[in-house]
Amino acid sequence: MPAKHSGEIKTKIIHQSQKNGDIYVLERKTVYDPDKQYNKVLSSRLIGKIPKGEKDPVPTRPKRNKTVKSEKESEIVLTKRVPVGMMDIIDRIGKVSGIDDAVYLSADTGTAQKIISLARYLLAANGQSLSGIQTWQYNHRLPYEDGIFEDVYQNLFIQVGRDENLQRNFFQKRRGSLSGKDVLAYDTSAVSVYAENQNDSKSCFNKSRDSLKTIKMLILYSGDTRQPAAFARQSACLEDVTSAVSAIKQLSDLNVNTAETVTDSGYYPEQNISELLQTGFDFITRADISLAWIRREIDSYREELDDFRTLCPFDHNTHGVTVTLMHDFKKISKYSRNKRGSEKSSKEECSYKCKIYLHIYFSHSRHDDDKTSLQSDLNELKTLLESGISASELTPSAQEKLSRYFTLGKQGCKITAAANSRAIKNTARYHGYFALVSSREKDTFECLRKYRKKESIESFFESGRDTGAGMRDTDYLTGRMFVQFVSLCYFEYFSEEILRIRKVLDSEISSGKLKGKELKTAKQLRTWIGKTPLHQQLQWFDANGQTEISDKLRSRRWNTETALCDALYLEKIGLHHN
Repeated sequence: MPAKHSGEIKTKIIHQSQKNGDIYVLERKTVYDPDKQYNKVLSSRLIGKIPKGEKDPVPTRPKRNKTVKSEKESEIVLTKRVPVGMMDIIDRIGKVSGIDDAVYLSADTGTAQKIISLARYLLAANGQSLSGIQTWQYNHRLPYEDGIFEDVYQNLFIQVGRDENLQRNFFQKRRGSLSGKDVLAYDTSAVSVYAENQNDSKSCFNKSRDSLKTIKMLILYSGDTRQPAAFARQSACLEDVTSAVSAIKQLSDLNVNTAETVTDSGYYPEQNISELLQTGFDFITRADISLAWIRREIDSYREELDDFRTLCPFDHNTHGVTVTLMHDFKKISKYSRNKRGSEKSSKEECSYKCKIYLHIYFSHSRHDDDKTSLQSDLNELKTLLESGISASELTPSAQEKLSRYFTLGKQGCKITAAANSRAIKNTARYHGYFALVSSREKDTFECLRKYRKKESIESFFESGRDTGAGMRDTDYLTGRMFVQFVSLCYFEYFSEEILRIRKVLDSEISSGKLKGKELKTAKQLRTWIGKTPLHQQLQWFDANGQTEISDKLRSRRWNTETALCDALYLEKIGLHHN
């Protein structure tokens, strides 16, 4: 009969060999399990190791608790992340750019502080309604400390709108601080207004599709620094070309030597282009790729537009080429000499040739989006028809698609819609392409960069849906647009700073001087800047000192690498901290 097991826990010292040649010394506690008939390990503790080639064991460092961060990591997060926030960045932009000084030198202190506070809010809030500042200002430091509320900014807009000296002085100081003599004039889309007493507004199509009356805006930029210099408001009743000419003449006191208008496709009708050429204006405008002469050029350059050598340096999804053309334009002119049977006041249409630059672009993502959008529209249209909806009940644009892409028939009482595959393929052939026409600009991607800048201008001059519609007279609207223009100055300066930082990081990374952690941090920052919009960059730093979150979430969001990346960002932008 076997002896009964005592149940005693035994402690043994064992040696465990490692791949690197070291031998771990472990203290292991075991107890015999009579049911399973083997020794069960209760615990195993590392008490030392015998290094490779040695005989005597040495102690090992105690294992660190994963929930406790080292002093070094805690110090990095606290000192690199917390001290600087979004409003510190915006404050620096206003000071180093000279924008704040121009406002303070053009108005009394209280008025200047209100203008700057509203402009900073529009930048930080990414153009949200002005009514939001009433609660937003409690958590964000602004120059006007008495608080900005609805009645404050309404009265400010009327005051500024009536003070032409304030506006002129600001424009002159901005123009004087900018080195460029040539100015780019950007024609923005029509801006919606809410008042019925705007004499220079009219009802017409606008991108907001809000059925409101609109006015025209023109923004002037420095040719060298790309910074806003002035803005002009024009009557929506004026013809397109007339409004541009009138706006630039209106700002002649700023010593504008030349101007280049950048417009959307609303300006493209060839009569407008012809008039711009006759006035001597330089321009960049969006062109309609459905025009036969533009499609001929697209067909000629298809292969080049899919070649790496034509890739846009700042948008790796877009290719572009530029074609120099002598194009036929028509103009209306008076008879230069009396002809038999003609009246002195009669006019005739004549043709003339003029050199222009056609810039053609192709975007792979745009091609996919256009294809998906067309297929979705046609499928919806086919479904509606076959469900019993008559063609007369469709919108004019839907009826045009119906006649172009479908052949209608009947199968019994049911309407059938057979797709015109040839027409669909012909349309899809030009998906992803778009074109610009310019009178002077020869560089393909500089032309694209200038055109895209229009989008940021439009976003700053969209009408806010705040209250007080009864006060929307001419002075109110002008004052509000002046504040929005100051905010645009902030935005454009910040944009140029980020572009500068990107170039500096690219240079430092490619130089080979950065090593190890510095190189890794620079690459992380370059990637983050490249894929993060400007307003989101500001919002990232807005969390500093304003939101309490759990230690667990904080450790995930603000780890060591993030803190170092933030510190480098602030250093490059010029904010020094302890």
